[in-house]
Amino acid sequence: MAEDLYSFTKDVFIIKPPKKSPLALRMIVLVFAMVCGVYICSICLKQISTHSKGAFFDVPELQKPCPEPQIEPWEIPYVHYPRPSTYSRAECACKPVRYFVILSMQRSGSGWFETLLNNHTNISSNGEVFSVKVRRSNISTIVETLDTVYNLEWFSSASKNECTAAVGLKWMLNQSKGGLCLLKGLLIKLVDNGDDLDQMVLSVDNQCYYSVKRQSPQYIVRNDCEVLQSVPLNSLGAGEKSVGPCDPSLPSQQTLGVKGLMQHHAEIAEYFRTRGVSVIFLFRRNLLRRMISVLANLYDRNAKLLNGTHKSHVHSPHEAEILANYKPIINATLLIPNLKQVEETTAKALEYFKSTRHIVLYYEDIVRNHTKLIDVQDFLKVPHRELKSRQVKIHRGSLSSQIKDWDDVQKALEGTPYERFLNTDY
Repeated sequence: MAEDLYSFTKDVFIIKPPKKSPLALRMIVLVFAMVCGVYICSICLKQISTHSKGAFFDVPELQKPCPEPQIEPWEIPYVHYPRPSTYSRAECACKPVRYFVILSMQRSGSGWFETLLNNHTNISSNGEVFSVKVRRSNISTIVETLDTVYNLEWFSSASKNECTAAVGLKWMLNQSKGGLCLLKGLLIKLVDNGDDLDQMVLSVDNQCYYSVKRQSPQYIVRNDCEVLQSVPLNSLGAGEKSVGPCDPSLPSQQTLGVKGLMQHHAEIAEYFRTRGVSVIFLFRRNLLRRMISVLANLYDRNAKLLNGTHKSHVHSPHEAEILANYKPIINATLLIPNLKQVEETTAKALEYFKSTRHIVLYYEDIVRNHTKLIDVQDFLKVPHRELKSRQVKIHRGSLSSQIKDWDDVQKALEGTPYERFLNTDY
């Protein structure tokens, strides 16, 4: 009986725990691991995003490469994507740009032509940037200036709000500011200037005048208030002396200290070829008309016929009429040598830069036929636009009404290859 009772008590108070399912335990462990993993990942992502935000302010965003333009293979060297260091081209960064240069001579219509180009919303022609002597003092400064222009960092009135598709400048073959020439054959005198003993006048054929400052032991010749070159007093001597401004339209001359395009033609031509610069030659067919314009412009630099202001270009018929009233005297004896010299300069330029991609234009052709401007736009690969200029032509009509010694000039050219210049009108 006692054994039965003990057995009952043992069965009542000793209760064995139920066995847990292995699957349930595994699920608990898995859920716990997932929760921990999500928590750890969220913490890591927050730290990474914090560092990334700080890095965006310090590291510039890498520029994506521009898509390949749909052009012919030969055009590739002439397509550029400038990256100015002083500003961002933003939405224009992947717009291709063509480089160009206008090679011309004074009074050949280059100023008028450039206003036509700048009338295009996508063309920027920056003018005669090498008129400042220091920019052309040596080949290094020339290259530096060209690089600035073609990198779209030359700021001028030609800068555009629209994306630039073609950028360039104007460069004179006969760049002369900054030097003097020894002229042969012109009557040039130093004349007293009234009561001012320190001031004298340089008279060129009794029609072109330049202020001359007397400073012992040298005269300082000035042109438009810019010092051209100091000339030692003993080199002038007394009476007549051949010292004056350089220009191929004037008689045979020896250049003193004048440097630029023609003096560094080999290096500049190589620059144009390697940098993909296209050349626009702009000449004048009638060199006699160009000579008239040169002499008239030289005269007005001192005379200042328009209310005491010198203007190389005008924007009203009234101003043009005033300037056209001046009739220069042309030295008939030196006329043909002068015309030949201009032709030689033109021929040399064409020879020096014949290896570049280029187009040859003539002022008279553009005046008569404005479709020539379409040819220029095609050459620069820009969209066609109607181009306009506010400039007004100064010298119009027959040459006989524009030259004071017309009879002598006519006799000098009759029977020569230059006789054709006498009858050309436009």
